[in-house]
Amino acid sequence: MPVRNAEPPADVPGRLPGWQPGRLLTEWLVVGGLLSLLLTALVLTGAARRFDQVLYDYVLVTRPPPPPGDIIIIGIDETSLAQLGPWPWPRRFHAEAIARISAAGARAIGYDVLFTEPRPGDAVLSAALNGRVPVVLPTQFRVPGSNGRGYDAVPPVVGGTAARVGHASVHLEEDGVVRTLDLAMDGSERRWHVAALLAGVDGGLPAFVAAEAGAPLVRRGERLVGFRGGPGRFRSVPFAALLAGEVPPELLAGRIVLVGATAAGLGDQFSTPTAGATAEMPGVEMQASFIADLIQGRHLRRAGRGWSIGLGLVALWLGMAALLRLQPAAAAMYGAALTVMTAVGAALVFRQTGLWIGPGAALAVLLLAQPVWAWRRLAVVNDGMLTVLAALGRQPGMAAVAAGTAAADPVTRDPVTKTTELLEAMIERVESLRELANAALRGLPDATLLVDRGGGIVAANGAAAALFGQAPTLASVDAAMNAGLPGFGTATLADPNSAWRGEHGARDGSIRDIRFTPWRDAQGAPLGWIVRFADISALRRAEMAREEALQLLTHDMRAPQATILALLDRHPELDADLAARLRQLATRTVALADGYLQLARADAGDYAMTEVDLAAIVTEAVDELWPQSQAKDVRLVGEQLDDEALLTGNYQLLLRAAVNLIGNAVKFAPQGSVVTARVGAAAGGWRFDVIDTGPGLTGAEQARLFGRFRTGPKAGAGSDGVGLGLAFVRAVADGHGGTITCTSTAGAGAKFSLWLPLMLAAPLTGVAPPALH
Repeated sequence: MPVRNAEPPADVPGRLPGWQPGRLLTEWLVVGGLLSLLLTALVLTGAARRFDQVLYDYVLVTRPPPPPGDIIIIGIDETSLAQLGPWPWPRRFHAEAIARISAAGARAIGYDVLFTEPRPGDAVLSAALNGRVPVVLPTQFRVPGSNGRGYDAVPPVVGGTAARVGHASVHLEEDGVVRTLDLAMDGSERRWHVAALLAGVDGGLPAFVAAEAGAPLVRRGERLVGFRGGPGRFRSVPFAALLAGEVPPELLAGRIVLVGATAAGLGDQFSTPTAGATAEMPGVEMQASFIADLIQGRHLRRAGRGWSIGLGLVALWLGMAALLRLQPAAAAMYGAALTVMTAVGAALVFRQTGLWIGPGAALAVLLLAQPVWAWRRLAVVNDGMLTVLAALGRQPGMAAVAAGTAAADPVTRDPVTKTTELLEAMIERVESLRELANAALRGLPDATLLVDRGGGIVAANGAAAALFGQAPTLASVDAAMNAGLPGFGTATLADPNSAWRGEHGARDGSIRDIRFTPWRDAQGAPLGWIVRFADISALRRAEMAREEALQLLTHDMRAPQATILALLDRHPELDADLAARLRQLATRTVALADGYLQLARADAGDYAMTEVDLAAIVTEAVDELWPQSQAKDVRLVGEQLDDEALLTGNYQLLLRAAVNLIGNAVKFAPQGSVVTARVGAAAGGWRFDVIDTGPGLTGAEQARLFGRFRTGPKAGAGSDGVGLGLAFVRAVADGHGGTITCTSTAGAGAKFSLWLPLMLAAPLTGVAPPALH
């Protein structure tokens, strides 16, 4: 089926600017970029560190691991102070405690007591330190040191070959809580490993590069302490009970024994994540938790800043993607879930690997992303809506609505209220226009469907409901049309810009003229088709009746005239003048019948089109009229007839039109004159010109020249013309989508020009349209 392509217009008047998807994407990228920079700044500056500390403390106190059974604490508690006297105690108490622990077969002894000043009994204590069980003693650092030194190391004044010396320094973070211990302190002279490390390992200490001479102490190998809960979680016995012999040796055998102050008044108490808001943990219990980490192979540490930035960026852009793609409610739920998952993920990684990736900055930007994006998206939507409303207000019929809304608003009313009221007024106006369009659709006398590009029925009027019954409520136009037009076939077009026209019989016996007309939006984009089903049954019946009447009329007109001509031929004895007059009238009547029949067929417009050569048609017409021109002593000339002039048309009708034009010129041309027939290209088609040097035509004569039963101005009573030749030419021109014109001046001849397009623009009829692909 030939389909006429209807290209969308290059520019559609009244196009409304407004929503710009590109701007929303730009805003999204800007918001995401700024939040990424904020995330990086929070991590690098440590602004989110406090948030990380709170989260870490919560994770640490949630289900802490139990303390191992091979660590026991000998506590210098209030009971021991009450029994043994005030602090400091004599050196012999410490020497006796070390001796009893060694005799019980302890694995190692960590003695968390400073012996930095000489006292009586140091020799006895030093002798006890030379036992077979290794003893670790702490050293003290004074910062700054004396004489401009960065520090002074104050080692214990007692010791022996079996004693190890380590540091027991504690680092308080900015909130006053102890969360870490340093594996070593590097000085200009030596390295001091943490005392707990020396007590908890049997060898193989980690190596660090020592600082240069004169440099201050350098903290090395920060490790998080895996606290086993609040104070008192480790097994502990009083120092006084040990000296009294109340501790069975098997309780100490094979264990790491830590001796330290647990009494609050001795000052060795610190705030820890698991100690609680009001309680503090003794330093010896912190050392016990660190040794427990070493024994159980738990190496807890903080990840570098790059890990926190990476975690935050992944979480942030996952959230930003959801904000861009999801509806606000769904995006809010997704964002909340992502925030929780980020925190939970950091906790799970810490529990499984011991690596703490601070999620504070990530959580901060995730919580900030939703309101910031909501603000920017609302701003974009609001700007687009205001732009559309302003443009819509300039449209015909909308300006009064916008002006009336603006006049009704007091100056003090907020912009959101004004915009909302303007939007409501515009919506009411659009609803009114939509109802007007629906009313217009309902008022159409012909069955009409509004069909989208997929073939779905958008709207249907009452006439369509009457034609198809319940079919317009079906899902597609195919189903509807096959219900109302049996055997029609597929009803949708592959090209949304295509139009189509055809005829088909309906179930009710009527004949329907079916037209598919493209339906477009304000920007010219195809939306579907308007399908009209005009009832042409009466028209087709009238045409059939006219054809029958025409056949009858022409037969009844031709038969008597043919009889008259036959009788004249059989009776030559009749008066010559009378016979000639009768012959002329009979011939004229036959010509009138033939001309009327040809004109009726030309007016029908249902041509059988093929590719024809206009130059060949004109050449044949010239040859046919050559004898007539010679009889009248008129020279008939053909110009530019050697080249092909191809077009789509009906050969017989175009030949008859060419004969009529040339014959009309020869008829009115004076003797000895020239009639020229010429074919040439012109404006997307071909033009056939007939030029004569006859009497010419006035303006009034030209105006009625192509009417029916109009003869030339010089055609007298004896002329054989019936006034249908040029009317036939005009009907053929119209049927081919062409034009016929006459240019003439009275007394100077005339020029008739028949222009025909290369291809007929109107679609053929009677064929089902192709399927939608």
